[in-house]
Amino acid sequence: MEDDLIKGQQFTASLTVEQATSIWTKNFTLLCFANLALFMSMQVLLPTLPLYIMDIGGNQREVGYVMGAYTISAMIIRPIAGWLVDSYGRKKIMLLGMFMVLIFSAMYKLATALSLLIVVRAFHGLAFGLVSTAIGTIVADSLPTSRLGEGMGYFGLTSSLSMALAPLVGLWLVGKSGYPGLFLIVSLLALLAFCCTFPVRGSHAPISVPSSSITGIWASLLEKKALPASGVVFFLAVVYGAVISFIALFAIERGIGDIGLFFTAIALTMLISRPISGRWTDRGGMNMVLLIGHLAILVGMVAIGLSHTIVGFLLAGAVLGLGFGFCIPTLQALAVRQVPVQRRGAATGTFFAAFDLGIGLGTILWGYVAAATSYQIMFFSTLFPLALSGAIYVKFRSPK
Repeated sequence: MEDDLIKGQQFTASLTVEQATSIWTKNFTLLCFANLALFMSMQVLLPTLPLYIMDIGGNQREVGYVMGAYTISAMIIRPIAGWLVDSYGRKKIMLLGMFMVLIFSAMYKLATALSLLIVVRAFHGLAFGLVSTAIGTIVADSLPTSRLGEGMGYFGLTSSLSMALAPLVGLWLVGKSGYPGLFLIVSLLALLAFCCTFPVRGSHAPISVPSSSITGIWASLLEKKALPASGVVFFLAVVYGAVISFIALFAIERGIGDIGLFFTAIALTMLISRPISGRWTDRGGMNMVLLIGHLAILVGMVAIGLSHTIVGFLLAGAVLGLGFGFCIPTLQALAVRQVPVQRRGAATGTFFAAFDLGIGLGTILWGYVAAATSYQIMFFSTLFPLALSGAIYVKFRSPK
């Protein structure tokens, strides 16, 4: 334990003056481009895959199964990915994950039956969980601790930007060239992300010696210091699962077109709120940032349930983007801030496992709720997990 602490101190001391003060290093910039392409390849499927499922004969529950398979499998691999990253090196695991993403992205065009689609979706989730955990860990290594919240906010802009572009691109592709054209773009974006990762330098963080016992491996999968932030983000992800999986179907039910603009509205306010929340958090305003974020999500979910026009949906999306843009990067920075360098992979894996589990279970849960009641009641029901998220943070929050 003492040796690990010394190694962590040596790693921190070895940072150059530029690394200690600058966010936009070459490594960080490459990781941002890779993450943008990776999330684009994933998010073009969010509004379009439920439509594809219904088109090949699926129903609301099967939409939940297919969409949930991705996030649940990603959740399962997250703790293992964190252990692999800490034990065998960040870059090796990142490249392995990127290669797997490329392979399974190319298999969507073969999945013409629901059973095959669930399998492909599950393996795609495993690959995404592996690579995104590695990337998130390298990003944390690349940022100065004093600007960790701000750096995470800027890094999160890549996923926000992809959210602004990907749904529109996906829906346009389906209308223009059908689902084969959509799946081709998914593969090309995955290939671009794979190419962007090669020049990335692996960090010089100390490597944890892998345990030889099953008990030791199991204990190293999760990072206890990341659990409070992970508990909060789990219930926020349950809420988010309802939005990404059922907003397109809800809009169709209400006769609203161009619902891809809803995701653009979310992304645009995220582009604004993420850097602001990061700087505010670094200056000691974490409690206020998360309070504002939770209140914005509450208003946004109520607005979705009450909306009957595209304008109402866009306003709801804008408020939701503010809320999630305040909460997610702040909680991610909280999860890794006090963790030893050699445990950042485990902390990142713990955080994203909770996020993925929330989306996966939430998507399945909301599929049943929507089938038993209505989409409107389903969206109003998301206020319950939102309240639980706030309660967990109040329980564990720091008075500082």
